[in-house]
Amino acid sequence: MKTVSELMWDEWVFSPLSTRSDADSEVAGILWGLMSSFPELPSHKYGKLSGRRLWVFRRLHRLWKDSRWGEKLELPIMLNVPANFRGNVTLQMPGNILREVLVWGEESKKKGDWAWLRGVWGNCGSLYLPKSGYYLAFRFKFYKLTEMVLTMFRSGHFQVGKRIVDGRYEILLRDQQKIVTLLTYFKLFDTALKLEEKAIVRSMRDRANRLVNCDASNIRKTLEAAEWQLEIAKVFQNEKGLHALPESLQELIEVRMRYPSATLTELGQMLSKPVSKSTVKYRWQKLREMAEQLQ
Repeated sequence: MKTVSELMWDEWVFSPLSTRSDADSEVAGILWGLMSSFPELPSHKYGKLSGRRLWVFRRLHRLWKDSRWGEKLELPIMLNVPANFRGNVTLQMPGNILREVLVWGEESKKKGDWAWLRGVWGNCGSLYLPKSGYYLAFRFKFYKLTEMVLTMFRSGHFQVGKRIVDGRYEILLRDQQKIVTLLTYFKLFDTALKLEEKAIVRSMRDRANRLVNCDASNIRKTLEAAEWQLEIAKVFQNEKGLHALPESLQELIEVRMRYPSATLTELGQMLSKPVSKSTVKYRWQKLREMAEQLQ
């Protein structure tokens, strides 16, 4: 069975296109995500991009032919894929085409186009599902792209954290519902449903664990209380002071001796004149003080 992360990337690669404009914006986002630094393209004849995520280039290949730049240049002639499919895939693109794509990306960001951010996500995004919590992260090599993505999040009213990790800028989204919302903006609907399903299962499991732990704690407390109450009962038996006690306290001791594992509530209901848990607790406290005086 596929993990949520595996399902997400498969869906990201093979999602159908809705419009040509979306293809243009997503291509621009992918190329922005591949940039290793803020581009200074006017002085360069060619721009060279690279990345280790092979699936990013698979998606780029699917999008390129439907984008406005697919009519100008074929993508395969610009790609260099390692023979063993390990290591960096490189993309060498004419500077004028690359400039045009990146400018398109800046305009897409200004318009709040989520297709652009979906493209950035391919190379810079990760989804983590530890034993507790949910983490969606973007990591960037330069600050310009970080600010562009932060602007997109602010426009969508997403509360995100920002920090620097190992020399890279990182944006974190921790809220499970917001992560699902973002995945739907990326049109990763199957992944969003899978994450919600996982969240429901996790919630049910956590609730069951809390109930089990609570029951175990209550049982332990009941046994500990019964243990010291039996010790008090033995004190009165050994000192032959049992019959000197009021009938209500005598009966309480006798019931405890017969039912050593009963709770205080159950003890109260077993008396000839049933009483509440708080009354039983008060009577045992009184017996404890009297036992201390006998010892």
